[in-house]
Amino acid sequence: MNVLMPVLMVLFVGGMFALVITMFVRARRSQARGVEGRVAAIQLAEERGWSYQQATYGVIDRLCGMAPLPVRGTNLQGRYYITGEFRGRGFCLFEYTTGTNGVDDDLGKQVVYWTVFAVTAPGSGPELVVRRPQALDGMTQRGRVVQLGVPEFDEAFRVITDDEPFARNALTGGVAPFLSTDPRAGKDAPIRLHNDELVTWYRGRLSPQGIDERLNYLCDVLDRIPPQVWSTV
Repeated sequence: MNVLMPVLMVLFVGGMFALVITMFVRARRSQARGVEGRVAAIQLAEERGWSYQQATYGVIDRLCGMAPLPVRGTNLQGRYYITGEFRGRGFCLFEYTTGTNGVDDDLGKQVVYWTVFAVTAPGSGPELVVRRPQALDGMTQRGRVVQLGVPEFDEAFRVITDDEPFARNALTGGVAPFLSTDPRAGKDAPIRLHNDELVTWYRGRLSPQGIDERLNYLCDVLDRIPPQVWSTV
């Protein structure tokens, strides 16, 4: 046993060093990919005549109320904030950071990266969220879970709102069948109507690959909401 202890200690220390080095290399690779993605997204914005700000403070406070943004916030930072017009609708997108998982490659702090998209709706509506089921649905969320009576949709999604008539009028006709069959409406593509903006987000850094896909997704949902719904709010 006395002979094995030094050997085991050397193996243990060597394993720890290997783990640290591996994590460092992965963090640097992630940082490089993140920088490349952001640069490409900014270039795309410039090519299309969209506006870009490296950082904004307080502009995204209006979207508070649901994760990844806090319920309430003041002077929140939105990074790589891009605004413009897409399919005839105004939009914004930005990167936001929260949390305790992941590694901030620049500061060594633990954060989670989110990319958020918001497209202007034809009018305002009550708070409405459509997303995949989660544990404790209806117990910790603002609003209550509403079922539309469309079995395949009700099984795959949760509708959370305080205005059931609006949710039914807005979703039953075209949105529910669309979300039930469209591959973009996956686990990481919730939608949230907040005042006069339809919002979605994903966990990860800003990159050009997802911009058109997410903006098209939000526009496709808005196209399927009956116009008369907005006039009744």
